[in-house]
Amino acid sequence: MTGRDIGKVLCLATGIACAVLHAATFLTAVPGLLILIPFFLLMGAILCARVIQGNLSYYDRVRSSMPRGKTGAVGYVLLIYAVLLFVHFYRSSGGASSVGIVEGQYVYMYKSAVIRQISEEEYKMFPTQVARIMSAWIGMISTFCLASFANPVKTVTQET
Repeated sequence: MTGRDIGKVLCLATGIACAVLHAATFLTAVPGLLILIPFFLLMGAILCARVIQGNLSYYDRVRSSMPRGKTGAVGYVLLIYAVLLFVHFYRSSGGASSVGIVEGQYVYMYKSAVIRQISEEEYKMFPTQVARIMSAWIGMISTFCLASFANPVKTVTQET
């Protein structure tokens, strides 16, 4: 199995893990830490992509072309979905970055400032909503990563 094949498998595994996690967030409360599974799968895929290019240095990276083909189109659809999902969450929560209990009340918070009071259900679902948003973003990134494996960029080596 080549590095390209391993990268493709890791991208597909990331996409499947994101899809399962994303679907689960609509059905039940899930721990926010479950997002680490697809995150580490994606990091493995990105590492494979760097190894295939023959360089791990930031300065020697080759600029990739725009994702194209069916996989690229799916990636753009997922990008639009992830942006809309984030905007919906941001507007519905008032820009909250966390939740807390202040004076016995459940609240949305930004840093240490209270944004507004919320219900106990909203308080318990906050990690699930974060996992939903992150699974959409990581799923989109894994799709673009898969497109880069499907349509590799030809590199030209320079001799000095």
